[in-house]
Amino acid sequence: MAFYDEARIKVISGKGGDGCVSFRREKYIPRGGPDGGDGGDGGNVYIKYNSQLNSLVSLKGKKVFSAKSGKSGKGKNMKGSSGDDETILVPDGTLIFHQDTDELIGEITPETPEILVAQGGKGGLGNARFKSSTNQTPTKNTSGTESEERNLYLELRLIADVGLLGLPNAGKSSLINTITNSKSKIGSYEFTTLSPSLGILKDEKKTLSIADLPGLIEGASEGLGLGLRFLKHAYRTKLLIHVVDGSAGIEDAIRSYSVIEDELRKFYLDFSQQERWICISKVDLMNPEMISSVVQKFQSNYPKIPIYCISSKSNEGLEHLSDRLLSLI
Repeated sequence: MAFYDEARIKVISGKGGDGCVSFRREKYIPRGGPDGGDGGDGGNVYIKYNSQLNSLVSLKGKKVFSAKSGKSGKGKNMKGSSGDDETILVPDGTLIFHQDTDELIGEITPETPEILVAQGGKGGLGNARFKSSTNQTPTKNTSGTESEERNLYLELRLIADVGLLGLPNAGKSSLINTITNSKSKIGSYEFTTLSPSLGILKDEKKTLSIADLPGLIEGASEGLGLGLRFLKHAYRTKLLIHVVDGSAGIEDAIRSYSVIEDELRKFYLDFSQQERWICISKVDLMNPEMISSVVQKFQSNYPKIPIYCISSKSNEGLEHLSDRLLSLI
């Protein structure tokens, strides 16, 4: 299924029903008092959390979400029925923006599971409301208030414990497929992963979510490749793992890490608070001397960052990496 992480929609609340002008007319009571009922309230539009969703695909193809209008009041003091609400279901981590002003309205999370995005109109008053000692036969009523209309932009940011970053073909998809239940697509060409994939790493006591993000290229923060669209998903992770193809050689391996870090610094979100690990992948294609040289270079350049040597093909280093990841929780 395709991954949808943004949507532009219009929400329209229901109009309030009009109040009624009516007078009681029964046998033997030719001049009864006013009995016009109030109008019903218009329905609201809500955006609500649904734990079964992990993308905005449910909004594909539907651009307008409308609540029902309230019904007008009737005689015999009968209030009009209120309009039904409209509810839009979205996953955890959905940000709601006012499209015309870029104002952040709110974020859907389990702690904030519902946000009102369009307030229904209030029902108008019937003429029975305006009876007084000086006016026993009022003909006044009020109309229901108008509906509210908003253009919204929804943006999903995945909620994951760990994010995998790297240039195309660094080995991220192979890694997540090997250590989790993910089925991320694998291939020997750029942008094999065209959308984020979530995998779960767990043991008897702990569960960890890992996001495989599409490969970044130089200029991703400026919109080149697929990076700009998906780099935002790395923002919510507790840990960023740089997957570096060690078989490409020392200089290319170091450069690939530098490219990703440069793009993170240039992006409009601040990634400086997230811990980094480096995974040197494809060590099955490297001899011991080459592995040692690459590791020493990374240790010299980045002495505070943990480094792991792995191979998704031979499973070398994966058990140790998995144990270290689970120890984070």
